[in-house]
Amino acid sequence: MLAAMTVIRSQEDLKDKLEAASSVSPDHPVVITKFIEGAQEIDVDGVASKGNLLVHAISEHVEHAGVHSGDATLVLPPVNLDDNTMKRLKEIAQKVAKAWSITGPFNMQIIKADNPEGGEPALKVIECNLRASRSFPFVSKVLGTNFIDVATKALVGQSVPEPKDLMAVKRDYLATKVPQFSWTRLAGADPFLGVEMSSTGEMACFGKDLVEAYWTSMQSAMNFRMPEPGEGILFGGDVSKSWLTTIADYLSPLGYKFYAADKHVKEFLESSTKEKVNVEVIEFPKEDKRALREVFEKYDIRGVFNLAMARAKTTLDVDYVMRRNAVDFGVPLFMEPQVSKSDTMETIRCDMC
Repeated sequence: MLAAMTVIRSQEDLKDKLEAASSVSPDHPVVITKFIEGAQEIDVDGVASKGNLLVHAISEHVEHAGVHSGDATLVLPPVNLDDNTMKRLKEIAQKVAKAWSITGPFNMQIIKADNPEGGEPALKVIECNLRASRSFPFVSKVLGTNFIDVATKALVGQSVPEPKDLMAVKRDYLATKVPQFSWTRLAGADPFLGVEMSSTGEMACFGKDLVEAYWTSMQSAMNFRMPEPGEGILFGGDVSKSWLTTIADYLSPLGYKFYAADKHVKEFLESSTKEKVNVEVIEFPKEDKRALREVFEKYDIRGVFNLAMARAKTTLDVDYVMRRNAVDFGVPLFMEPQVSKSDTMETIRCDMC
């Protein structure tokens, strides 16, 4: 079985993917589903007994829906979900458990999207797995209840505990779980996040608030050095969205030098930022690794924000070269809009401390 999931954003993309799929296997159809842009993804882990929900955990993703849940950053308890949404999510978990008469562990991915008709945001179950997920150890530790222990008792039908709403308990802490990638061990691989899983591990940390927990998790996973004023930040990726503008606006007061490897990125940033910024275009020697390292050193590049919409088609794509060599040279790389904005705000906070 071949799984080649991707997000189609244009007629050209659709043509390319369908032709590629037919070349691999002309006898098997392509499954096409609707993709909702800008939606938030939510993980719900639960344990049920004969359709009765015993315990559940609700974790929100930092990344937009479209990034594989295994590559996503989880926040528990959530900080951006109101009480009504939390109540509706619990009701969904209860209805799913009852409808399928679930006994044991299960995991759901749910997306929260704007309702085109107004009113409450839409909550849609996009996946439900009757098994323990990789987030079970995380939610068990954070909520102080061993979900596997509860699931085991439910499966054997002995000492099944009474239902308990762990999400209703107010806590003076939260935790985040961030992905760990092995790009440096995969020579030539494109460091790009999509609907297929790329991470090879994860790191979780506690904190008194989101800033402390998230920043500690990121540093534990990446251990990157904070860029200092006067050093270079390299921008690249898609210019049809305001993502890069938001990042540049956040960083411009801190005294960094801004660079781009494409004149379109330069023109976009200089014309769209609130405080007008100067962006210098630097030329990439795309096929000469040693020369490219010298370019990074010459311009003192200490951070790369490459927010592309799609994976590169060739190794000469400037965004691929930027991402790949940031990884190879040990320069912090941010390639997902929500993570990039979150880490930019942490950078500002740390610089102002």
